[in-house]
Amino acid sequence: MTDPPSGKDLLRIERGREILEEEARAVSSLCQGLGQEFAGAVEAILANPGKLAVTGIGKSGHIARKVSATFSSTGTPAFFLHPGEALHGDLGMLESRDILLSFSKSGETEEIRALLPLLERMEIPMIAILGETDSTLARKATWVLSANVGKEAGPLGIAPTSSTTAMLAMGDALAMVVLAERDFGVREFASLHPGGALGRRYFLKINALMHTDDRLPTVFPETPLRDVIVEMTAKKLGMTTVTDPSGRLQGVLTDGDLRRTLESSRMNGSPILDLPAEAIMSRHPATLPPDTLASEALNLMESRQITSVVVTGNDRIVLGVIHLHDLLRAGVPL
Repeated sequence: MTDPPSGKDLLRIERGREILEEEARAVSSLCQGLGQEFAGAVEAILANPGKLAVTGIGKSGHIARKVSATFSSTGTPAFFLHPGEALHGDLGMLESRDILLSFSKSGETEEIRALLPLLERMEIPMIAILGETDSTLARKATWVLSANVGKEAGPLGIAPTSSTTAMLAMGDALAMVVLAERDFGVREFASLHPGGALGRRYFLKINALMHTDDRLPTVFPETPLRDVIVEMTAKKLGMTTVTDPSGRLQGVLTDGDLRRTLESSRMNGSPILDLPAEAIMSRHPATLPPDTLASEALNLMESRQITSVVVTGNDRIVLGVIHLHDLLRAGVPL
């Protein structure tokens, strides 16, 4: 049981709430100013045959990097362009068919202002998300989206807090409205995030995880159980496939099968180590083809309460074994 918060703790909590409420009000205030400029910016990005270059410096630069990544991961080719580096060679990253999305609180960012003549020469339009709409960048931009917040949250009112939150929210709104109008669904999103949960759900297949070759436990139907135990112990999957000489699956023998048989032998006093594998194997085990999604294999194991599945090809030729632990280690989601 934790102690109740002290007076100092309560003051800290209250101050934290005040900051969150102030930033929430700042973002909420943006809704009233959203209009035709926003719709025009969305249309421009959708119709743009090139890439979206996103720029900003300082705290605005951090926001620009994040928004660039959001666009890239949701179907809009985008990249972050550092305005200072652009003046020293990185301008070559831009093409005349691109669009520039700039972030600036003041609208007077010197490095971005220095790019303006170059943008005009290349006829590159600019979307500007600004804290000050009466500024140089606002006058030069093709579309201006206001991220004006009036004041910053915090006791000093000078550290970028509400302003960066507002710029991030406006950038996200732009990216998500563009996403909503593209033919870009969950599977497309997953294809750009192969290492994430969605990517593993929609694209990871069991042939990338299954045990094959010398890691694959295999015995023949006539193999005595003493040798079956050796094979299962060596391969550490708690089971073994039983195949004919051509590799065609005949059955599966698990450690559960062995335990039940051993318990039965204790009761009736009969020896079992000389019994062949086919005497106690399961003749109709669960199997899956190699191109099965890992998430589907996990669902099968859960529904049947088993820990492994044999992977087979044509004519029930054994290709591998997929174990529950392989799927969990790979982070396959349910």
